[in-house]
Amino acid sequence: MKHRILILVLLIFTLSIFAQKTEKIKLENPDDYYLKIVPKKKPTAILFLFHGGGETPEDVLKQIDLPKFAVKNNFIVILPHFSDGSTKMIEELDKTNRIAIHLMKEYTISNDKIVLGGFSGGGMLSVTFAERAVRDKNTSFIPKAIFAVDVPLDFEHMYQRAAREIKRDFSEVGVGEANWVINDFNTTFGGSPTDLPDEYEKYSMFTYRKEDGGNAKYLANIPILIYTEPGVEWQLENRHRDLYDLNCTNISAMINMLQLKGNKNAEVITTFKKGKRLNGSIHPHSWSIMDSKETMSWILKQIR
Repeated sequence: MKHRILILVLLIFTLSIFAQKTEKIKLENPDDYYLKIVPKKKPTAILFLFHGGGETPEDVLKQIDLPKFAVKNNFIVILPHFSDGSTKMIEELDKTNRIAIHLMKEYTISNDKIVLGGFSGGGMLSVTFAERAVRDKNTSFIPKAIFAVDVPLDFEHMYQRAAREIKRDFSEVGVGEANWVINDFNTTFGGSPTDLPDEYEKYSMFTYRKEDGGNAKYLANIPILIYTEPGVEWQLENRHRDLYDLNCTNISAMINMLQLKGNKNAEVITTFKKGKRLNGSIHPHSWSIMDSKETMSWILKQIR
């Protein structure tokens, strides 16, 4: 009986955080919006959380506890949903910047108190924003820190991996994803990385063939934490992929490069059998590989 009462109390507490404090803000495009969770005390920082492909901000709240921990530490938590983005991420970067400007003004938060993080494509957006903020100097803030969950980083390698996936023709899901990547990259960049290497390098978060990492060099002074789970057994059984086909290769390469260049706050955490999707299915490419409490501690360490 006591156990049931405790569970009920915890459930009510969790629901109260999100049900009473979560607001849905519509943007200019009727399909675009963001969820905003505001702490009870005066907010002192902003945390952007970007979801991955095929999910929504509401899905994120069901999978991780980081929003709860962030609000408890007086962060405003923003979970955006952008419906009309592209691989170059120009529209998403602009919308993120405009949301940040509005929040900084409304809550009197300085531009050195903003952290970005996300899963998969959301991680790509977080890393890209930081790089272009430094490279192009056209944003209202440079993230104080960024984090990502199993993020793809090198567009050239993504193209090559997709080509291998199609050639193997083992997994219907994998081949479908690969065909989408090839078609999207050909349309977005005007051809393959063999034909247009400079175009791929311009928009890629990391370029392994470049000694300086391409755009990754702009992360030299930005704290970055990345979680990855290779899940080699799962990948072999379900996709017939090897390590050359996984995000962990470029993640480790980029973090290694940044550490060698002097970034003492560039970290990677590799997990084992933690990957599980919202529907309960096992999958190493999932939000669940991130430890929310650990990530919150890391964020606080960087932002104080």
